[in-house]
Amino acid sequence: MVYRKTPKVKKKLDNREKAILEAARQVLAEKSYHEASVKSIAQKAGIAAGTFYLYFRNKEALFNSLVDEVYNELLDAIRFERSKHTGVLDKLKASMEVCAKLFVKEKKLAKILLVQLPTVNNLLNNILTELEDELIKLTKQDLDEAVGANLLPPQDTFVSATAFVGTFHQVVISWLRKGEPADLQKAFQILMQYNFQGLGVKGEIV
Repeated sequence: MVYRKTPKVKKKLDNREKAILEAARQVLAEKSYHEASVKSIAQKAGIAAGTFYLYFRNKEALFNSLVDEVYNELLDAIRFERSKHTGVLDKLKASMEVCAKLFVKEKKLAKILLVQLPTVNNLLNNILTELEDELIKLTKQDLDEAVGANLLPPQDTFVSATAFVGTFHQVVISWLRKGEPADLQKAFQILMQYNFQGLGVKGEIV
């Protein structure tokens, strides 16, 4: 006889899985990836270490799920902020501002996800590549629309979108590794102005 989970049981299991993921975030805010043990995460989640393995095969599987969760949170936040604007350039600006705010809010987690884990986890590298590709795709759509509306001069929008996203990525990595620039959000505003001028936008971007 196959046991079927009732809605109540499924909800309980889902809540516990979310609690483990949240505990992992909290532990990562205090320790590095290598220092964050299954035991410490289980303790933070208020469960036995053995219970952890009912939800995740190992620590790597947990962090893959955590990365996926953060990835979807970021894309959802970007889409939500973009929905508040009708102007194509305003949408593009909103996309980058959302990224800056999330990285500032969760700097420790961002450093682990963007700097530490990519050197030891190929699957994570694939997820981060997907995120960058999605940002380039959204940016290209905005640039195509802006060129079509004569807001920008004709150009290879794929190259422009790739360069646009790439410059922000490099600034974030420098901020995480070296602490420079000190103020990421201010740096994003400067970079936004620089990139918009490179795209052919005249005047100051507010």
